[in-house]
Amino acid sequence: MLRLIDLAAARGVRTLYKNVSLAAPPGERIGLTGANGSGKSTLFALLLGELGAEAGRVEAPPPSRIAHVAQDIEAADEAALDYVVGGHAPLIAARAELAAAEAAADDLRLSHAHAQLAELNEGAIAAQAAGVLAGLGFAQSDLARPVAQFSGGWRNRLALARALLRPADLLLLDEPTNHLDLDSVIWLEAWLKRQPATVLVISHDREFLDRCTTVTWHIADGTIRRYAGNYSAFELAWAEQLRQQDAAAKAYSRTAAHLQSFVDRFRAKATKARQAQSRIKMLERLVAVEPARAGREWRFEFPEPRRLPERLLDAEDLRLAYGPRTVLDDVKFLIRSGDRIGILGVN
Repeated sequence: MLRLIDLAAARGVRTLYKNVSLAAPPGERIGLTGANGSGKSTLFALLLGELGAEAGRVEAPPPSRIAHVAQDIEAADEAALDYVVGGHAPLIAARAELAAAEAAADDLRLSHAHAQLAELNEGAIAAQAAGVLAGLGFAQSDLARPVAQFSGGWRNRLALARALLRPADLLLLDEPTNHLDLDSVIWLEAWLKRQPATVLVISHDREFLDRCTTVTWHIADGTIRRYAGNYSAFELAWAEQLRQQDAAAKAYSRTAAHLQSFVDRFRAKATKARQAQSRIKMLERLVAVEPARAGREWRFEFPEPRRLPERLLDAEDLRLAYGPRTVLDDVKFLIRSGDRIGILGVN
């Protein structure tokens, strides 16, 4: 169980949120949303123990049972498969225990270490790692390639695979669909739905959140609120919440203005003094309601061209290569004015 209890967090002198109390049971898949700078990554750092809370506390699984994607991956000579298997903490601990038992020449300890490794089943873990890599787009021939030979985007996939393989009670994913093609995203969605851990996801991909998450935690106005349902359900609930808050703010303004007008008109009149004093007390008891602030709205405008040709782009016999590797050959296509085109393909 993940719990935030009266949690407060800050960056420098700026308070991000305070008095936050939330809970997530095992298996809940949570989309963490909020404006840039609202404190999403800070919450991850709090859960990982990399930052301390300003107030309150976090009750989370121990670090050995939290999986997250490493941000920086060394360009090592280690094979891709071995790197991913290295994320399986119980297996690595069992291997370390076996090495220590061998160094100590302790037969009883050796026996226990071998039994532990047999129970974990190294072969099955390696096969599982290979399956995760395949799901994320790696070919069989990639498994033995050194990590150093992969580009930055593919190293990010390796880090994601390593996190997914790790046995965990809490999985933290920050923009996991970055660097993934469509097939890999579809595979990741299916994988997340099958696994039993609590999942907390930061993503700008609303369709991914819609398909993967069952709950939304939204950071706004100095707090974190829980909304049942995926991102689309959250948007509807939040829009209704903002509408109700705006309506309450307008009602407050009308009532306050009416009372103040009465006080201003009749305060000096002896016959109305008691009534004016009553209105003053009513004003003091009114609870102010601020209008909703949905955040800054960005507007984009693309000027209409005076004239567009009917044939915008006409390509024939197109060829594209990276060095000796040809990726496109004998390509023909025509783009006409008004076309809406999606480009699909593996990375």
